[in-house]
Amino acid sequence: MAVTFHHGVRVTQNSSDVTTVRLADTSVVGIIGTAPDADAAAFPLNTPVVVTNPTAASALGTAGTLYENLETIFDQQYTKVVVVRIDEAADSAELLANAVGSSISLTGINAMLKATSLGLPKPKLLLAPGIGTTAPADGIASVAVTAGGEDYSGAVTLTIAGATGQGCKLSATVAGGVITAVNIDKPGWGYTAPVTVTATDGAGSGATFTATIGSVMNPIVAEAMSVAEKLKAMFYADGPDGTDAQAVAARNLIGSKRIFFCDPRVLKSIDGASTPMPSSALHVGTQAKMDKLHGPHWPGTNVDVAGIVGLNRAIVYGDQSDYLNENRVNTVINRGDGFKTWGVWTCASDSLWQFVNVVRTTDAVNEAIEDAFMAFVGRPMTLANLDAAVWSGKKALKDFESDGMLLPGSVFKLSDDNTTTTHVQGIVKFTMAFEVPAPMIDIRIAAYRNVEVGYTLLFNAVTGEVSIEAE
Repeated sequence: MAVTFHHGVRVTQNSSDVTTVRLADTSVVGIIGTAPDADAAAFPLNTPVVVTNPTAASALGTAGTLYENLETIFDQQYTKVVVVRIDEAADSAELLANAVGSSISLTGINAMLKATSLGLPKPKLLLAPGIGTTAPADGIASVAVTAGGEDYSGAVTLTIAGATGQGCKLSATVAGGVITAVNIDKPGWGYTAPVTVTATDGAGSGATFTATIGSVMNPIVAEAMSVAEKLKAMFYADGPDGTDAQAVAARNLIGSKRIFFCDPRVLKSIDGASTPMPSSALHVGTQAKMDKLHGPHWPGTNVDVAGIVGLNRAIVYGDQSDYLNENRVNTVINRGDGFKTWGVWTCASDSLWQFVNVVRTTDAVNEAIEDAFMAFVGRPMTLANLDAAVWSGKKALKDFESDGMLLPGSVFKLSDDNTTTTHVQGIVKFTMAFEVPAPMIDIRIAAYRNVEVGYTLLFNAVTGEVSIEAE
């Protein structure tokens, strides 16, 4: 601090204090859907709006997909819900297009990315219930390179066209000026042959391709993967609610730790009739409940659910629920003690990220540290500030351990990669290591007959003396 003349006493707060690390609210839901009778002023199209209870949602009206699914969420837990209303559509293809929206104009599911810029909480539990629950059979399943061409750079633009279809996005792998592979970033839907793929890149020429139409990931799931990654959120996807095999086949098309896949639909009583409804809202509601009661390290499984009267396809606990869970399909069971959510699984291709609570808690800790360390940006690289940063990180991880979010042994320290070359550029590197407790999903108890001890104790207790009370 620059010292100026003063005759007396002055107290100045030290700016090098340890920074407090706080978790953001992980129970915030983000839902997109239709509400044709909504008050357009209260719920503009493709605009995030926060509601916290059914009364606040009344301006949506009861038609469309939003109202009943919001009610299902609130049946489990009152929580903040970021609502994005999309336009109605003449058919399922148009509805899918509205739900997918645009990553440029931030419409559809991409509108969730506008939430924080509007001063709203960041949605962490995303869903689009009742929209696109099946895997399209007319997306771009693969693109083979029939000729790699020459003189291509790493900035190849691939365009695809068919007699019909939309939503497919491709990227190219280039080596030595030759296109060696085509990656399907988004498979799209509604394509019919013939399909052509064209590569554009300055001096590059000669590449040709063959595209194959087939069963692909649901378009809303494909788009939600990108949105969830940017928000460090989880998207709850609904299965086709056909057979168990169909649910597994649809799940197997997804390989992202950001997707929680659930099947079948549940039954709700609406106007006195048992009506099939997406189960994603149920799983989101129970997870929000666990977040509020315990934290994101408690998965929303084995939790009693409210507001449903049954399942649209019966799921028997044991072989059937095991088959679904083994294939990372989360479901709902009833063992005679009420309906409960059943499953902790993401669609991650890497088993290290197969548990939903591990992914979500890791996100929560990483974001909390990142947000807290914004306070150090711009400070001089002094011993006091570096010490304060290290101790801020250490204290935060220990606090998270005390709360049961992390296992013992967390580490936060200066990285061994720090050099004078990076220091002089204002770059400081830290390293952090922690572990989220895995959920107990397979509890094994070995049981044995206690013949020797049981009979020995029985006969040792025999005395031959029996007392009979007189009548």
